[in-house]
Amino acid sequence: MEIKQNKVDDLNATLKVVIEKADFTDKVEKTLKEYRKNASISGFRKGMVPMTFIRKQYEKPLIYEEVNKLLQTEIDKYLLDEKIEILGQPIPVEDKDFDWEKDSLEFNFEIGLAPKFDLNIKDLELPYHKIEVTEEEVDKYTENFRKQFGKMQEADEVKNGAYLKGVFYELNEEGKEGEHFHATIALADVKNADLFLGKKLDERVEVEAKELFDNENRLQEVFGLEDEELKEFNPKLSFKIDQITIHEAAEINQELFDKVYGEDEVKTEEEFRAKIKEEAEKMYESEADRVMLTTGLMELVEKTSFDLPKEFLIKWLKFSRKEPMTDKEAEEMYNKSEKGIRFQLIEGEIAKEFELSVTPEEVSDKALETIKQQMKAYGAGMKFEDEQLKQFAQSALQNKEEYQRLADQIFAEKMMGIFKEKAQLKEKKLSFDDFLEEVKAQNAKNQTQENLNDDESE
Repeated sequence: MEIKQNKVDDLNATLKVVIEKADFTDKVEKTLKEYRKNASISGFRKGMVPMTFIRKQYEKPLIYEEVNKLLQTEIDKYLLDEKIEILGQPIPVEDKDFDWEKDSLEFNFEIGLAPKFDLNIKDLELPYHKIEVTEEEVDKYTENFRKQFGKMQEADEVKNGAYLKGVFYELNEEGKEGEHFHATIALADVKNADLFLGKKLDERVEVEAKELFDNENRLQEVFGLEDEELKEFNPKLSFKIDQITIHEAAEINQELFDKVYGEDEVKTEEEFRAKIKEEAEKMYESEADRVMLTTGLMELVEKTSFDLPKEFLIKWLKFSRKEPMTDKEAEEMYNKSEKGIRFQLIEGEIAKEFELSVTPEEVSDKALETIKQQMKAYGAGMKFEDEQLKQFAQSALQNKEEYQRLADQIFAEKMMGIFKEKAQLKEKKLSFDDFLEEVKAQNAKNQTQENLNDDESE
């Protein structure tokens, strides 16, 4: 078997692949013999079917199959060994005079070559947001933890945030109670919550059905109504309160500290608030890193000039689709995906230039770290031994999508490190709210630019 490359230009080439019969004959013959052993044809005993019968039915399909396998594996190996980077996949060149009976089978393929270009990360001037965590934000996080680790308590009087269990009665014109419905309602869902505030157990609240909930779907759920019934349903209702439950926020004490950060990690409210601020700053730093990386990559896409094998890629898009596609449709698809192709090429060049890679061990460590953070968020971090957490992590990695997500996250973190080291970062202090506004503005600008590019391509 022989493979040769012929460069057309810097972005296009052809591959000539010559396969000799000897490259696949032994495998085809072996498979035919296996087929013969198990063949069952009327008039012949099992295993005694003449080979001519077997060849007539199976030989050509087997040759096609073996040749295709050879083409795929050997071309991939050739490209890897010769360090030839391509875009898309090789496209077979049609040969109307191709003869499968020849001793030497010649196949030709078009390939699109990845462009060569230089990166100039050191020339990038990127804003780096230093997000300040205010005392007000620490207050918000503290209240969120208090709510998260609070408890449901029964109460004698309805207060804001209460959950009520009771019975709805339909009232007739004389105000007498008729059909009834057992229900549990959240005061937060109620339109006229003031009617309920201050009420005690066994007391009643009268309200018209349509004035009960902000969302009519809730009315439909409580009373089991069909869509048509909902339109006409508006009786006067009386709700008898059987149970009042209030979510009581956790006290700021050692019990809360232990649930949030682990036993005896934090011992005073001052330490608790300092820990919250520290973790918020880390989280904000991660967000700032992510925005910096995205901004840097987008700038490289805009500033790094290189050509693509456009005609080949349009042909490949058309060739690779299961459904038929016109040349115009393929070109439109290429125009929409061109920026993404450039983005991926630049990411790949960064990985190559700085030797960035992700190992299975790194993914396993990241999975374990993620599991620990999740357990900690639910206040359960101290209930599991490290070996149990490792088992949880390995179980999660059986999901290919989760494995890839974590690998991509690690790769992005390594690229962030490159940009933070090589690019010219200009630190900018601001609040988290102002940071979000800047991100929104930048996203809007990127979207506008993409729309302009789409318009120009049309």
